[in-house]
Amino acid sequence: MRALPSPLLVVTDRASFGSLDNAAGLGRGSPLLKGEGQGEVCEFFGDVPHLTPALSFQERGPVATDTERPAGHPMEGPPTRDPCGPSGLALAARVDALLAGGARWVWFRERDLAPGPRETLARAVLARVRARGGVLSLGGDAALAAALGADGVHLPGGATPADMTEARRRLPAGLIGVSAHTIGDVEAAARHGADYATLSPIFATPSKPGYGPALGPEALRAASRHGLPVIALGGITREGVRPCRVAGAAGIAVMGGLMRGGDPAGDVRTLLDAWRT
Repeated sequence: MRALPSPLLVVTDRASFGSLDNAAGLGRGSPLLKGEGQGEVCEFFGDVPHLTPALSFQERGPVATDTERPAGHPMEGPPTRDPCGPSGLALAARVDALLAGGARWVWFRERDLAPGPRETLARAVLARVRARGGVLSLGGDAALAAALGADGVHLPGGATPADMTEARRRLPAGLIGVSAHTIGDVEAAARHGADYATLSPIFATPSKPGYGPALGPEALRAASRHGLPVIALGGITREGVRPCRVAGAAGIAVMGGLMRGGDPAGDVRTLLDAWRT
């Protein structure tokens, strides 16, 4: 069983942004875009993914979507619309800010994207995470995780023993996680060789409306008896961190609070400080 890379697991959700203008001020000149860009813009030309060469967000011009690329561009010609959209750019900038605040473990979800655009955006996020010495777990697709060289895969709730075996085959040294929504799910994950499980929702949250009432920190106490590191997910705030840790959580996972907040780096520091105190 691999050790967890951090007590804080950042869960991505570009749908939180809607548009670049709504992404907590992520426009040109935003504080989140003043640092050096670590990765590439997500663009497609025909069916071919292309990552624009690494530039800072200030150095990079607007992303072409429906117009022809200028002569001399690496993939000259008419592009299709950027498949990741402005929210993909916003997610990349958000990840940069979270990493600057001390985040070192990212769970890349974005399951709504088509395979090509998802792979392209995942590569850009992985580059950012690796540049900071962090770890990236890819949601739901062990084959893609292995192809990208990601550090692990996070399997969805209902993953079967066969899914676990296949994930371990593809990522023999990888971090294998699974989503759990009951104590029984955690027990099954432990029995089938997972490295950790997220248990949710611990607190009420609009991000997990379909999983019934909040389980509460006591569920973490019961789940941790199965010997598997359990990460608290769902409605985690600064005030909820200590109850989760005292109840036996091995860490916390946060999506909405880190994807929508106006000070991502500060929010990461706040959560990590709460875990340590």
